[in-house]
Amino acid sequence: MFGAETLDHVGIPVRDLERSEKFYQETLGLAFFTRRKNADGSPRHTYVLAGENIIGLNLPGIQVPASPSGAPRYGIAVDSEDSFEETVKRIRQSGVPCEAVEQHGPDSPFVRSFCFDDPDDNHLEICLRRDGPKGIHLSHVVFETADLGCSNHFYSQALGLEPLAEERSEQFFRFRNRQILGLKKVAALSDRTKKHGRAVHVAFNVTQEDFDRMVALITELKGRSLGDHRSEDGLRPPGERSLYFFDPDTNYLQITAHGEENWDMLSDEEKWRRIVENRKKLGKGISSFDAGKKIGG
Repeated sequence: MFGAETLDHVGIPVRDLERSEKFYQETLGLAFFTRRKNADGSPRHTYVLAGENIIGLNLPGIQVPASPSGAPRYGIAVDSEDSFEETVKRIRQSGVPCEAVEQHGPDSPFVRSFCFDDPDDNHLEICLRRDGPKGIHLSHVVFETADLGCSNHFYSQALGLEPLAEERSEQFFRFRNRQILGLKKVAALSDRTKKHGRAVHVAFNVTQEDFDRMVALITELKGRSLGDHRSEDGLRPPGERSLYFFDPDTNYLQITAHGEENWDMLSDEEKWRRIVENRKKLGKGISSFDAGKKIGG
């Protein structure tokens, strides 16, 4: 059966790493995983965990307001009614912009949900799922689209996602493991969609058997391939294949078909040694962002 298997990880833009680490750990209850560094040793991003899913808090952030559409939005499922109530209480006490708790009907994949913004104006949502993976996890992402017909076709055909019913004026699609991708029709894309912070993207896992077909369909159906800089930098293990790309609305995405080894957590020192060595072979250097010299948004 053709189709993306899981929603794996997301990277979101933040401007103050310590503030974001505190909010995502103490307020949202996520677990600290690791902090990564630039080539000069300065902070680059922090990974926190929603179950097995990584959420990257990525510097230097972006200086644009929250979108009026409620998207892009990142949804985190909690594991119990008590956890939902406790998390909602902490979020409200933190003083960030919040909406009311929403109770969903029996046909919805959600039981209850609560939308709010983090301190960097990223739209987030805490939910209780009626189905999907068990325990805390990355439940869903919602993107803006200026052409819903085109985007529907892209996600159902290029990525093989299963269309679901519309809810809250958002068209939902389901991954094989029942995580969700949503599309919000807008008259014009917001700056939150158009302005990408460094390493801000959403990643999906796919099978080796589906990878080549997806790569071809992504460009055929109005996506734009960005290649795989990690492969050029010598950071992909044997057998792993990946592609970074834009969807038709410039949402920044990634598909990965894993091999037998995992090199994601190479030490910062080893990572930068490989990057510098491989870029030198290509006649390139590292950017000011990578070096840690450029800190503006």
